[in-house]
Amino acid sequence: MPSATSTCPNCGAPLEFALGSSLAKVCEYCRHTVVRSDRGLENLGKVADLALTPALIAIGDEGTLSGRPFRVFGRVQLDHGQGPWDEYFVAFDQGQNFGWLAYAQGNWYVTSLVPGVPAPAYNELALEGDVQLANVTYRVAEIKSGRVTSSEGELPEPVRVGQTRLYADLSGPKNAFATLDYGEGRGPVSVFLGWVFSEPELRVNALGPRSTQKVKSTTIRCPNCGGDVPKLMGDRAERVGCPYCGAVSDIAEQRVISVQERARAMPDIPLGQHGTFEGLDYTCIAYMRRGTSFEGEPYSWEEYLLWCEPVGFRWLVKDPETGWTWVVPTNLADIEHQGRGLLRWGPRTFRQRSETVARVEYVLGELNWKCEVGEATRVADFVDGHDVLSREEGNGEVRYSFSSPIPWPVLAHGFGLPNGGGGASFGGGDDFGGTSGPGRQRNVALILIFALIILVAAAQSCGSCAGGGGSGSSYRGTGVYYGGK
Repeated sequence: MPSATSTCPNCGAPLEFALGSSLAKVCEYCRHTVVRSDRGLENLGKVADLALTPALIAIGDEGTLSGRPFRVFGRVQLDHGQGPWDEYFVAFDQGQNFGWLAYAQGNWYVTSLVPGVPAPAYNELALEGDVQLANVTYRVAEIKSGRVTSSEGELPEPVRVGQTRLYADLSGPKNAFATLDYGEGRGPVSVFLGWVFSEPELRVNALGPRSTQKVKSTTIRCPNCGGDVPKLMGDRAERVGCPYCGAVSDIAEQRVISVQERARAMPDIPLGQHGTFEGLDYTCIAYMRRGTSFEGEPYSWEEYLLWCEPVGFRWLVKDPETGWTWVVPTNLADIEHQGRGLLRWGPRTFRQRSETVARVEYVLGELNWKCEVGEATRVADFVDGHDVLSREEGNGEVRYSFSSPIPWPVLAHGFGLPNGGGGASFGGGDDFGGTSGPGRQRNVALILIFALIILVAAAQSCGSCAGGGGSGSSYRGTGVYYGGK
């Protein structure tokens, strides 16, 4: 790789541009941004300290992504008002190609600038709208803006702290992904095309420096009460609901986002509990209660966030009316609206059943997004038999998921939990302050019959589900249990 060595115009320290394509570099000694041009080096001023965001890679690391070698050269940190995130500037194929690498929702997103691709104006974009880019149809999944808060290492262009970036993320067929970068909205749009990769496709040699905190920490310190919350999924969490005091905090910024009461009882699936399903090991990393209003009455349900490195994140939902469902994310680009409340997903057609606004009422454990109590999203459910396609929209983005019934005996067996525990109950109150919903006084015999029907159906569709999971749990704090193998 062509390189150039000089001295920092601010502090005089040695400054090396390892990539011939890099136009800017943050001096590692004084943290001033230095830009090179045919007129020499220019000092753009000091950048702010980087927030301690979840970071699975660092500048100087080398590795492969789906077998393609890369090296990390720079990082830009941005914030859209809910907390910072990172995007990494990387060189592929021994410096022959360049791109950006980012991590979110258990996947890696890699994109490269593709010049000359026409794109719509920012004000012409709409969520779920189709956009044609380089002869591929993408669908708009997110429309937002971010503000640059800091940077480090080498970058392909100057980055100024405080600069606003208008952008849109789009999903395409077969894991295709695109980002439209409108800068501050006054210049031409930059089109970045790429792909989504699962975490196991990334192999990293940790050659770059890491902070002492990141190397040694196996817990998350609650900024409200000082309690140490065990890390259940490494450096991947965005926010944490403290099991000791109930506060919801941003991990990178170490600040309290929401204050809630302490947990009064153990969730049906303890935080930290391991379970084996279809040969994969999952860890229960978070508990959440969400609610809405049904015919003027409050209605709540429980959600459990699961983590499995080979596949990312999954949800288990316990509805007081219908029982347990297993939820997986679906590609927005694969959903087709057919009008009259119908959705087409592959060979199946789903009919709209309901639409409401769901709000977060309570959270515990590690969350993989900027969650806060009171967060509201508009949810629409589309059904085909007992299976449901759900659309959620909020805060400038839209996501789809697919859920299917899974009986409690299957979950209990997989997690190594008692068959007759609290998870076996559909209705009735709960120790988390559950509320009433439609059909809560349903005859017990009918519930058992319905459970048997679901069990038979699930056995037919989930014949490869295997048992295992954790046994035993240790008491930690004020009513929340961390279990596991």
